[in-house]
Parts: sequence; structure tokens; C-alpha cells
Amino acid sequence: MFDSIGYFLRAFRLSREPGLRRWVFLPLAFNIVLFIGLYWLLGGWLSGWVDSIGSGWQPEGSFAFLGSLVEALRWLLQVLAWLVLLMAMASTFTIAVQLIAAPFMGFLAEQADRRISALPLPQESLVNLTKRTLRRELVKTWDWLWRTLLVALLVLILWLIPVINVLAPLVWFLWSGWLLGLQYLDYGADTRQVSFENMKARARQHRWLVGSFGCLTLTLTMVPMINLLVMPVAVIAGTLIWLERVSESR
Repeated sequence: MFDSIGYFLRAFRLSREPGLRRWVFLPLAFNIVLFIGLYWLLGGWLSGWVDSIGSGWQPEGSFAFLGSLVEALRWLLQVLAWLVLLMAMASTFTIAVQLIAAPFMGFLAEQADRRISALPLPQESLVNLTKRTLRRELVKTWDWLWRTLLVALLVLILWLIPVINVLAPLVWFLWSGWLLGLQYLDYGADTRQVSFENMKARARQHRWLVGSFGCLTLTLTMVPMINLLVMPVAVIAGTLIWLERVSESR
């Protein structure tokens, strides 16, 4: 865990250097614009839905004096709806945006690699980089989806067993952390055009490092607003781990 924290701190310092700062800003700006746009659209729809439900609750006759209370409750429901939506998006946004932001992250990993390593990178156009990164994200999504379904089944079984069910959230957290560690490690591997299967095989030789890095990243993504900054920093940290610890594994 301490190694993972060290890599994260190094990545954060690198992200602030002039040579990398603008490449960190691109995915960060993309995340912020996408988050605000989705939040505004979904919030407007949810707010309208809540308002339509409360519109038929206007008291009449002898209960008309309760009108101000009903309006206050409707306003409170509106506020709660926006807050619940904010918390829900803050906890799921990072996962949902992975596929969309993949080209940005791949380009950031390439720039971080150039900054960290003296070894030449394979020559590739931006168009080819974008296509390859998106294709690789689809492969990873399919590869991890069926495994995640199996783990979800295991978690469900554990949840139904008394006493042992306390392990269910831990199993799910560790699995999610492992996947996230592989996700950010893969950006560095993809930059060097190492196959996805080869990357996984090498990562298995450093399970503790990759898993703890993923769990740390997962914990940070649960913090609202912090999760917007975590993604680009985690890409740099994953590239560091790949270049310095994992890439030479056989």
C-alpha cells in the first residue's frame, strides 16, 4: 500500500509540471464538462418529475392553510433530488466515463511515458492511437464483464450465508480495486503496444502492488469532485508502475 501511495504522490507532482500539465488538463476539462452537462440534463429531468408529482397535492377548502407547507415540502424534495443525483453520479461517473475518455487517457499515458522513460516509443498517428485505444477498451470491457458477473454471483452467495456475509463487501471491493489497477496499468502497456493478455500476465506477478494501487484509486474515486482529478493522476501513476515495476516481468 505504501508503494501505491508513493506512486500516486509522484504522479501528482508530475501532473503539475509544465511538460505534462496541459495533457492532464485535457481529460480533466473533458470530465468536468461532461459531468456538469449530464448533471444538468438529468437534474432537470428529475426535478421536473418531482415537481409533476407534487403538483396534484395542492390543499383546498379548509386545508388551504397547508399550502405553504406543501410548497416547502416540494422545494425540499427538489433539493434532495439534486443532492441524491449528485452523490449517485459522483460515485459512478468515473467508471462510466472510462470508455468515452479512453483516447484522452491513452494520449496522456504516451506523454507521461515520454517524460519518464528514455526509451523511444512506437510511432503512431493520433487517429490510429484513438482507434486502437477504443478497440482495446471494448476488449477489456468484454473480458472483465463476464468475470465480474461470476464474482457478483460469488458475492451474492456469500451475502446469503450468515456470519460469512460480512466478507461479501470486502470481496467486491478487492475485485473492483484489482480491475481498476489493471485499467490504469493498461494505459502504459498500451502505449508500448504490449498486448492486453501479456499485460495481465505480467500484472499477476505483482498482484499486491497492482491490487493496492487499484484499491487506493477506487477509494479516491468515491470522494465527490476529487474523482474528477483522480483519473488523469492515476493514468500517470499506472504508467510509472508499468515502466518501473511490471513491464520487465516475464
